[in-house]
Amino acid sequence: MNGLKKLFTESDNITRDSYIWNTLSATFFAVQSTIALVVITHTGAQEDAGIFSIAYAVGSLMYYIGEYGVRKYQVSDVNEEMSFTDYHSHRVAACTIMLLVSLVCVARGYFFSGYSSRKAYIVLMVCLIKVVEAYSEVYFGRFQQVGRLDVSAKTNFYRTMVGLAGGCVALVITHDLAISITVWFVLTVLAMLTSSILVYRDFGTIELKFNWDKVLRIFIECFPLFIGYFMMNYIGNAPKYAIDATMTDLDQANYNYIFMPVFAVGLFANFIFNPILVKLARRWDESKIRAFVKIVLRQLLVIAGITLLAIAVALTIGCPVLGILFNADVSPFRTELTILMVGGGMLALVNFFSVVVTVMRYQKHLIAGYVIIAVLALLLAQKAVLGYGLRGAAVLYTILMGMLALIFAFVTFWFIHKKSSTLRSDAA
Repeated sequence: MNGLKKLFTESDNITRDSYIWNTLSATFFAVQSTIALVVITHTGAQEDAGIFSIAYAVGSLMYYIGEYGVRKYQVSDVNEEMSFTDYHSHRVAACTIMLLVSLVCVARGYFFSGYSSRKAYIVLMVCLIKVVEAYSEVYFGRFQQVGRLDVSAKTNFYRTMVGLAGGCVALVITHDLAISITVWFVLTVLAMLTSSILVYRDFGTIELKFNWDKVLRIFIECFPLFIGYFMMNYIGNAPKYAIDATMTDLDQANYNYIFMPVFAVGLFANFIFNPILVKLARRWDESKIRAFVKIVLRQLLVIAGITLLAIAVALTIGCPVLGILFNADVSPFRTELTILMVGGGMLALVNFFSVVVTVMRYQKHLIAGYVIIAVLALLLAQKAVLGYGLRGAAVLYTILMGMLALIFAFVTFWFIHKKSSTLRSDAA
């Protein structure tokens, strides 16, 4: 165990290792569902791919209940107004709520949406995997908060790799998705215990001590973030929920084959700006507005470049590559794939602007945008899918994300302008 702990904590160059390991961790996390889907399509029925896809969508939605949008808030708490014990106790409470809501969702699917017992079990197990991921995030946040993003990234990579690898090996051997998801869950728990829990002993004491004033304060302070991330996930997955309600598991599988690169684009952009979170927070706290804006604009250019590259790939080799990966013919969905790549760029913008606004501590002003777009998703998703099939789902996703990105951009630059004007007035 000591050797494993040294592997996570020792570093000759923390800054370099932070970028390298964060890149590896974020990339692997971004593609884990894709890897699982590839193995499923080559070892089982295409319908299993659809079942796994909706299970992962539901689990991801539940994840944001447990994570509650706290990690970025925790990382940018540079003055440590809250202790790790406060953040940890909050996370236990949030994950308990997450588990209860997951059980309700699975029961609803089984009793009212026609889920078979096998499908309900798979959805539940994916939700449990996400509970572990949400709980682990409180340790990752602390590591990054004290300047050890490398430790956060290494432990995240390890936990993700062990769980996914074990699940995939089990699937190859058994060809049974239910058994394989169970193995994935068990190994994820074991990996968390031998990484995050093991390593944190060098950083502090793990206590479950509920200071309810502090815990409730975190719930209140991060409520806008929770609503935002939860609604954003709902908005992003609304087409999948509509397909689950109105079409077949095979249709769900086809949509997710062409949708997977979208999630990868969004998370790929995330890991590029994740290492500059603390720097961004300090520039804002020090009222260095010009330096702050420079960082923001540089990241927007990076996101634009990633999006253009994704569109080019979609128009050229996208469908052949996806067809090989998923053992399916996706050539009829080239247009849908290209539309979704634009949506991936919009997703990256939404994620970035939400982080910037959080750093500025104006996150509550994002709620209205999330609510408006979530209501539109709720009203239009099934109509778009019923009327235009998978193309309707792709267009709806891209339009919703584009509208959300515009709203968040306005909020971001409005408050930058407001603070800049205040500083000029104070200096005059």
